[in-house]
Amino acid sequence: MRRMVRAGLIAILGIAAVLQMACGSNTPQAKPVDATVTRQNAYIKLFMDSLALQSFIGSEQLNADDSIAMLSFYRNRNYQYAWWDSSGITEQVHNFINLYRNYATITGDSSVLYGRLDSLYDAHVNDTLNVLPVDSTLADLLLTRQFFRYVERAYAGRSDLNVKELEWFIPKKQFKPEEILNNVIATGNMDSAAAALPVNSLFRNLMKAIARYQALEKNPDAAALLQFDVKTIKPGDSSAVMPALKAKLVAFGDLTAGDASMLYDSNTVEGVKHFQRRMGLTADGAIGPAVQQVLNTPIKHWEQQLLINLERARWLPVERGRKFLFVNIPSYTLYVFDSSKVQFTMGVVVGTAAHNTTIFSGTLKHVVLAPYWNVPYSIVKNEMGRTASYFSKRNMEIVGRYNDGLPMVRQKPGASNSLGRVKFLFPNSYNIYLHDTPSKGLFSQTDRAFSHGCIRLSDPKKLAYYFLDGYKGWTVEKIDATMNGSKETYVNIDEEVPVLIAYLTAWVDPANGDINFRKDLYGHDKKMASRLFGSQEK
Repeated sequence: MRRMVRAGLIAILGIAAVLQMACGSNTPQAKPVDATVTRQNAYIKLFMDSLALQSFIGSEQLNADDSIAMLSFYRNRNYQYAWWDSSGITEQVHNFINLYRNYATITGDSSVLYGRLDSLYDAHVNDTLNVLPVDSTLADLLLTRQFFRYVERAYAGRSDLNVKELEWFIPKKQFKPEEILNNVIATGNMDSAAAALPVNSLFRNLMKAIARYQALEKNPDAAALLQFDVKTIKPGDSSAVMPALKAKLVAFGDLTAGDASMLYDSNTVEGVKHFQRRMGLTADGAIGPAVQQVLNTPIKHWEQQLLINLERARWLPVERGRKFLFVNIPSYTLYVFDSSKVQFTMGVVVGTAAHNTTIFSGTLKHVVLAPYWNVPYSIVKNEMGRTASYFSKRNMEIVGRYNDGLPMVRQKPGASNSLGRVKFLFPNSYNIYLHDTPSKGLFSQTDRAFSHGCIRLSDPKKLAYYFLDGYKGWTVEKIDATMNGSKETYVNIDEEVPVLIAYLTAWVDPANGDINFRKDLYGHDKKMASRLFGSQEK
């Protein structure tokens, strides 16, 4: 994640080499440490020898980026200890050790463990006298090194994953672990410095969800395979499977209480509907083959799906209280965020499996009222007729010719326009945008992958009002009149509003805390599973 200039390290090592030659010694001579304590550097009272830091970098065989990070961090602190003071170990050490060990337990990622540090820490906490360790300098350096390792692994994601190969074109978030550590130390407490960590709410909630499903794996009611005696169980039916089904729904949190009755009663129907909504199924209360299959899916599968999406959550930017739009492709949903809270949501239609909606980010620039639809070349070539009557019946006009003679076609503003009455542009090379549609019936379906890649909105007027009402003289009446007119009108958006088109098949709903799962619409989970688990998990 850090992309520091290697030349800095080369320069530092070059200075050390010059000092060696000047003194005629094999041991580099460090400059005297300026021990002056100022308001800016007065963290604690203990200092280390800068040569110890250089020796540590060599013994740990740190690469250039990590070496520069360590050098930069301690030089900016005037070589004062970060994790120890004159009374011994500081509270943030305990919190940090617990933090990364808990992370390793939940995620199964043992790469964040650091045996050398763990042994030293365990020996120290088992020392009832709580004295300063023999080599406190080494301990401090190990803790700083481990903090950088942990932050990069836990919050930046695996360095061996090529996100573009995984068809993810949202740039990974950028951060500097040294600055985060400074913030943590300044507060004196790892917990209170949580806001300094490069973590979005999606990541935090997924970590909690993984821990919950690990507990469910040990719960016999949750893990039980249900023996269904009929193809479909409808409300009011009786079935021998109902007591076990109710117990399973209680374990998953979809039902508050179960009983031994074989009746599929109204209370259990609501629990099943809740389960169906979380799983992206039609919430009709009927326990048919699709619901039965999902109910009997091994919990380990859900854990792996959560871990796949936890990795994606690492790549996403951290919310900073600003306004932004977030489209989750597998859930067919647009979220409108402001001040880190969901303002409203709406259903969307996304691209088919043959015309994937691209995973990328942009910045909203224009709201276009009464838009033209410039028909893509591929649609003109493969899906349209050629006669003048064909175009006139569809309120279309020819505006030019391609090199191969095919007509350049656009559809005029109006009720039949394929983009509806409004579109939202965030310029990108994929020719994808948000827009209205005259085909409103599609939004009543649970699975909504029908487009050529663009994203259709179920309530585009609400989004237009959200951005334009009160903006530069625009009123609801003016917006409505312009949308329903025949003249295309661009409204430039001065505020920087990020737009994220993401792909999450597991997440925690920010509104109600429900743990949601969805189908792997484009097969991205399968590809990710092969990288993370060495399998072809479906």
